[in-house]
Amino acid sequence: MNIKRVILYFFTGIFVFTATSYLTIAILLKSGETVICPDIKGKNVEEAKKIVEEKGLSLSIAKYERRNDIPYNHITVQKPQANISIRKGRVVYVMVSEGPELIKIPNVKGKEIKEAEEVLYKVKARIERVIPVPNNRMKGIILAQIPNEGETVLEGKQGLTVFVAVPEVSYYVLPEIDLRNINEIIYELERRGIKYRLSSIRSGDTSYGMPYVETSKLPKTIIRDSEEVEIRIDGGG
Repeated sequence: MNIKRVILYFFTGIFVFTATSYLTIAILLKSGETVICPDIKGKNVEEAKKIVEEKGLSLSIAKYERRNDIPYNHITVQKPQANISIRKGRVVYVMVSEGPELIKIPNVKGKEIKEAEEVLYKVKARIERVIPVPNNRMKGIILAQIPNEGETVLEGKQGLTVFVAVPEVSYYVLPEIDLRNINEIIYELERRGIKYRLSSIRSGDTSYGMPYVETSKLPKTIIRDSEEVEIRIDGGG
């Protein structure tokens, strides 16, 4: 009799334990309702918070990171990942972009291009455009800059425009030259800084009846001060 009673108590205990465990698991499963974790990457924090709260979840910012490719206050990483089943009430941890770095522009006026590029490289800035400004006294020097010293720009979003002094260019319309005005024309070429070269030839052509002048460029040609004009005096036959 005692043995039967022991066996009965044993199986009764197992039954009660099993039933209790089953009920506990059932209650936990029922109370632990699951939802699909939404995709909030790329969204701003306010919008993401609203989305997860509508799913019965909460949002927590784990870290901020500097990102040039993602706007400020937008989510870069989320955990748990999107589109997986998670229990309601769970926290979704996110990393948030601080946006690109703000760069304070240094002064590069009075410097040559190469020197300015070295200064800008140290602050992650660059020269984007060079505008030449005729100025013989400060050739190769940066006269002005945009943005100005002290202004801030987003890293990688905007380069500097610099105005650089270059030699002034002089233009001249070459007139017809003959022996009567050659000295006057030479003086004008020298005054304008236009290179010229005098040479004497003897073509043997006496049709003019007297020596004559010809030039390497045709009369009425527009020439720059960087070009050279050859003036040939033909002494005839």
